Amino acid sequence: MNSNKLLATLLLIGTQAFSTSFTFGESIELDNEKELIILVHKNQEYCAEEISDGKIYLKPEHIYPTKEGVFLRLDQFSLAKLLCICSDEKGCYIKENFE
Repeated sequence: MNSNKLLATLLLIGTQAFSTSFTFGESIELDNEKELIILVHKNQEYCAEEISDGKIYLKPEHIYPTKEGVFLRLDQFSLAKLLCICSDEKGCYIKENFE
């Protein structure tokens, strides 16, 4: 295996095992969607506009689409990867209950 292929493989392995770092924050690793919901509730004033009908509407200025996925800024320093984000006439939201 030449050195370029080895380097590319190591870089890909690294992105799977570690959190992602951005110039605007550090992503945190979450084990499941329930953890994300708990963190959003804890930081509701910072990252959520409204919670209604089982939907948590997110502040659009705290949603970051990247090549690695879509992230939500939970607070001044932390980002969480959104596995699924929906939208309707009120804005972008995540479902409050995952079952």
